[in-house]
Amino acid sequence: MKPGSSVAPIPNPTPLLFFITAIALLVWPDAAGITALTVAGGIVVPVALVAMAKSPQVAIGALVAAAAMPRLAIDIMGLKARPEHLITGLLICVVPFIWKKRAQPVEWIGPDYWLIAYIALIFFSSAFMSVEPGQTTKWAIQQTFAILPYFFLRIFIVDRRDFRWAFNALLAVGAVTLGYAILCFYSHIFLGSTFGVEVEQYGEIAAIYGLQFEANILGGYSAALAAMMLTMYLWQREQKFLIGCTFFGLVAVTISLSRAALIAAVVVMSIVGLLAFMRRLIDRKVVFNFAAASLGAALLVAPFVVQHYIKRFSTVEIADPTADPNTLTRAVQTVAALDEIAKHPIFGGGTASFQLAFDWQKLGVGWEDQGWIGNTELRVLHDTGIVGLITFAIFVVSLVWFARKALKRESSPKLIALLAGGLVYCITFQATEGTLLAFPWVHLGLIGCAVSIMSREKHGNEKLVAA
Repeated sequence: MKPGSSVAPIPNPTPLLFFITAIALLVWPDAAGITALTVAGGIVVPVALVAMAKSPQVAIGALVAAAAMPRLAIDIMGLKARPEHLITGLLICVVPFIWKKRAQPVEWIGPDYWLIAYIALIFFSSAFMSVEPGQTTKWAIQQTFAILPYFFLRIFIVDRRDFRWAFNALLAVGAVTLGYAILCFYSHIFLGSTFGVEVEQYGEIAAIYGLQFEANILGGYSAALAAMMLTMYLWQREQKFLIGCTFFGLVAVTISLSRAALIAAVVVMSIVGLLAFMRRLIDRKVVFNFAAASLGAALLVAPFVVQHYIKRFSTVEIADPTADPNTLTRAVQTVAALDEIAKHPIFGGGTASFQLAFDWQKLGVGWEDQGWIGNTELRVLHDTGIVGLITFAIFVVSLVWFARKALKRESSPKLIALLAGGLVYCITFQATEGTLLAFPWVHLGLIGCAVSIMSREKHGNEKLVAA
């Protein structure tokens, strides 16, 4: 270092690391894994806190990335702590610093308040209506940690530049995680590996989950990404979006073997195509490029999954829907959930409380892991009652209404893409439940940010005109 330099040398971290290791070994002498995790946390956490406090973009990127990998988890106090929970915990410490740096106050909108009311109902039901308040309150905290990213994004994203960064991060992280899922698929096919694969998801048929919680969730997540990428391609004509839609989104939907996700992808992408056609954004070149890319993606994956889809759809009978094993499972879960809802219709029975009441022993071996509700509306109704379902519905509907108003004033391809992805989740979450995880709340948070920014800029322009 040159004489007179004002840059201080970096302190040697070795004594601190020895201290952390000694404490960890003292507390957990027989748990080398926890010790290693503690030491790693002692190094990574302070660095992450400083980086996120200095840069909202780092915080946004970390949040989006963590929400995309809920399959990873560690046990903390009997709960599965996922990356989204850990990042949320860190961001709680960071929020005051980022909020202080904002050049202007957060412009809260109506849906934000309805979501706060929904969180309050989650805790009320879990604390006062549950058969095991201690357990359901823990789950309520866990669900709240999944919802908080919505509010973090509302605080971190100040202007269009921040929003553009967050939107691009959502697409980039999605492409990377879907690429990993595709890698898991081909590794299983050619090498027989089982990482990222549920080998007996559908009897003898394996299904891919990658870094997502399960295969159906991967299907919904990848269908949403495909719809968003297609929207951006039709509006902006960039080849990267076409590749992301077909060779990442559609391929990942296919290997998930999720029927609901496949149907949602077809329906929503058709709606996006129709909307683009009405706006005269489609020509022969666009159609040819999309058809060629889709054909290439199909040739890449179809030979390995066609027989699986034939088996999956062959069990579906309109005359007897319960002939399909998955439909039968959901039918039993739905009937059991409705019985429980009748016991606590107003405020529900607490977060994720269905698993406490589900009597799988009456159904026999193989039902012990089926104590969950695979439909968002039914799960919300069971957990928080009619009051909670109405509050949740008002939040979603009002957010879409605000977005529609914003699009009437200004055409925003990114907001249209987010709405298309949200519609995918509305369809797929009829057959699986994802609102206990963070990724749909990140998605909704970005919609809220887009609406807020567009509304604020409109009001600002009106003031300038009036002046």
